[in-house]
Amino acid sequence: MILGGNAAIDEARGSTHMGRGRAKAKQTKVARDLKYRSVNMDLESLERELRGENHQQEDPHDEDGLSDEYADLAEKYAHYGEDD
Repeated sequence: MILGGNAAIDEARGSTHMGRGRAKAKQTKVARDLKYRSVNMDLESLERELRGENHQQEDPHDEDGLSDEYADLAEKYAHYGEDD
């Protein structure tokens, strides 16, 4: 692409003046869609995700936090971490 004047210099430097305007317009459009669109949101699920919590409910009686599928293996190899 051949550009004249400062436009060629701006492109060579990686200037994105036009791109910023388009990006801002797109962000504004997305924000407006989110604000005015009626969507049922699971806010509790969003809160868990943002906190980094597991989506599954953990068993309060599970002391070591291991799921049942790994409990057998944990018991089998528990002595490997102990000093004799």
